[in-house]
Amino acid sequence: MTAPSTASAGDRAPQSDPVESLDEGARRAFAGIADLLIPAAHGMPSAAEIVNDERLRFVLAARPDLVQPLTSALRADIAEDPQARLDALARDETAGLAALQLVIVAGYYTDSRVRDLIGYPGQLALEIDAQQTPAYVQEGLIDAVLARGPVWRDPQTGQRAGAVPVPEGDSHGDRT
Repeated sequence: MTAPSTASAGDRAPQSDPVESLDEGARRAFAGIADLLIPAAHGMPSAAEIVNDERLRFVLAARPDLVQPLTSALRADIAEDPQARLDALARDETAGLAALQLVIVAGYYTDSRVRDLIGYPGQLALEIDAQQTPAYVQEGLIDAVLARGPVWRDPQTGQRAGAVPVPEGDSHGDRT
């Protein structure tokens, strides 16, 4: 009988590189779509210039759930023309389209050169007084968002989703 494994996460064999699984055709399709969605303009580089293998690895390491739908969205049997591919994905594979768009946008806007060009320093640690209501709340700047309630895109389907309403008196999970 073999003893159970006590290997820690750091001892395990590294996962395969998802970028290496993209063949030349998939990379060409990715670059064409990236260029279409975020073209070079007004002194900004195109997404095809920025979202290279390193940026892809960064995004896919943070979101490994995007590897499969991205790979599927870039397969050879979908239209070769970038716009036709986007149209086919929008019609038949919204999860693949959502993954493709997210990888391109995330790779682009997390790049330090792009952040410098748009003047975004990244997230900053701010001291907040928990006893003081922020000015944006006092000014009513988020009233419409608060009234609408939470919404997001379901990562599995790409469809808009919303929170299930919580019964009154149950805002903190209290069941009375």
